[in-house]
Amino acid sequence: MHTPSPEQGNFGLTARQPRARLRILETTDLHMRLLGYDYFTDKVDHGTGLIHLADRISAMRAEAGVTTLLFDNGDFIQGNPLADFLANQPAPPDIHPMIAAFNTLRYDGVTLGNHEFNYGLPFLRTALDAAEFPVICANIRMLQGPDIALDYVILNRTVTCTDGTQRPLRIGVTGFVPPQITSWDRAMLAGQLQADDIVATARILVPQIKAAGADLVVALCHSGIGAEGHTPNMENAAVPLAAVDGIDVILTGHTHEIFPGGNQSPGAAINHQTGTLHGKPTVMAGFYGNWLGVIDLDLTFGPKGAEIVKHVCRMHQEDAHTEHDSPLTKRLRGHVKTAHKATQAYIRQPIAETKSRLHSYFSCVRPDLSQQLLADAQMRAVQKALASSAHRNLPVLSATAPFRFGGRAGPAHFIDIAPGPVALRDAAAIYPFANVLCAVRRSGAQLRAWLEWSAAHFNQMTPGKHDQTLINPQIPAYDCDSIFGLTYAFDLSQPACFGPGGAVLKIHSGRVRDLRYQGKPVADDDMFVVAMNSYRANGGGGFLSIPDTDLLHSSVETTHEILIADLRARTIIAGSARPPWVFNSIPDTSAVFRSSPSAKNQLSAGISHVGPDQEGFDLYRLTF
Repeated sequence: MHTPSPEQGNFGLTARQPRARLRILETTDLHMRLLGYDYFTDKVDHGTGLIHLADRISAMRAEAGVTTLLFDNGDFIQGNPLADFLANQPAPPDIHPMIAAFNTLRYDGVTLGNHEFNYGLPFLRTALDAAEFPVICANIRMLQGPDIALDYVILNRTVTCTDGTQRPLRIGVTGFVPPQITSWDRAMLAGQLQADDIVATARILVPQIKAAGADLVVALCHSGIGAEGHTPNMENAAVPLAAVDGIDVILTGHTHEIFPGGNQSPGAAINHQTGTLHGKPTVMAGFYGNWLGVIDLDLTFGPKGAEIVKHVCRMHQEDAHTEHDSPLTKRLRGHVKTAHKATQAYIRQPIAETKSRLHSYFSCVRPDLSQQLLADAQMRAVQKALASSAHRNLPVLSATAPFRFGGRAGPAHFIDIAPGPVALRDAAAIYPFANVLCAVRRSGAQLRAWLEWSAAHFNQMTPGKHDQTLINPQIPAYDCDSIFGLTYAFDLSQPACFGPGGAVLKIHSGRVRDLRYQGKPVADDDMFVVAMNSYRANGGGGFLSIPDTDLLHSSVETTHEILIADLRARTIIAGSARPPWVFNSIPDTSAVFRSSPSAKNQLSAGISHVGPDQEGFDLYRLTF
């Protein structure tokens, strides 16, 4: 089906030809934000949560003359302490609250995100058993047990045309997940599931969907908007997927961005003005329910069947200050009431006491005390695990990255723990994921390359220029690892060696300077053990996955559980962070970056407050 851009108007059709309106709504990356509640801060957050969108979804469904389809694009079952609480119950509820909410809102279909697999296949199967909607994920194959998802479905709907007639419409829907799930959750999925290339799967499957009678094909793509060219098993494959003949509409996600209107660089295939990838209507609706993706399609019907003659793609955002108390939202709250209260009681349990304030306001430019605590816990756990192994004499390092650093999640997305009790919710904020801890063997040369990749988080600085933009928005802070146990510096007067997804930009001397261990320069052939989470060890974030020969240990407990145990054992937290790295001095040069307005009360050496910025952030200046 040809899909003209909005500028092409009625594509040469006469005014007499009747039209029908098909509306497609998308949620994505909800991460168990059913309620407008942030369990990491233990506070209400009205601007997020599926419940925040529920009344709007209901109103759009009720609009006269419009046929509406509602889809979720994955990562709905994991992502906060409520999700962890539900996954760890010996007797889970009869129906998972998020599945119950999807049933209540009458979702027409969902695809699976990579985080759906974090708790293992048995938990996922149990949750999906109660789904009253199709679960679609075409590029996974079960090696054991029954399928957990369909390759595609054809939804039979009726649309009302402008001449008053009703016509049948057959919508083919398929879905895709990053094939890296078998690496990222290797411990959970090894020998049980195979994940195939997204684009290669689509090229085979879409003709089958068309042959089965689909008038148009919608792809639910839990994969981001990345490179335009297809490479095998690429993680963010939405653009080359859109180029597959026969796909008419793309719903994308995974990277927590918005489209149209996000940070993706425009190009021949990516058009923010028309909201298209390769001319196909596309939306990506952020995360946590802070946006609703809306695609309105105007269809005509001729000898060749249905044809899209006009489309409008947009992001809808509800007023963050609106409280929803309709019969619908009350019903949604009922699905999660018991689990919500139990989770609140659990996360409020104290596990330690801090004498120092723990905050992540400047974690993008200076590793903070919360990262230090995580690094120490990982390091001690690995040292204990390897105490009787052949590798016990190798130096142990620890890799961490910031996870609550503002960014796309907004100015409230920071850690700020005042001196006093440290609760379980605070440990969840420091490390919120269900990964396990790995010990890996790395050489000095491999460590240097790893740190060069991390250094791509920062833009190149022009010496003598002030208030340059410090952070590269295409490289999120959670892909900027710090390796504790080493000391080193980043020279930002040099260009980055790597770009988004690890693409090699330039071969040169790099940005990493004065790399040392215990004061001694690190040689390329020096060997170390690095404590790191399994997501990164298995290639998460575009990093190279660790070969099995260099994987020395994987924990039974999650990294989150290891952190909690370590904080309980130390009882009192005091002192300050020991950042492993600094920026090299660049005379008469400064840069600016965004953080919370509250950060101005926690300034440290070299950082000053500039003033308000956009979207609720403030600007801060870093002097080199």
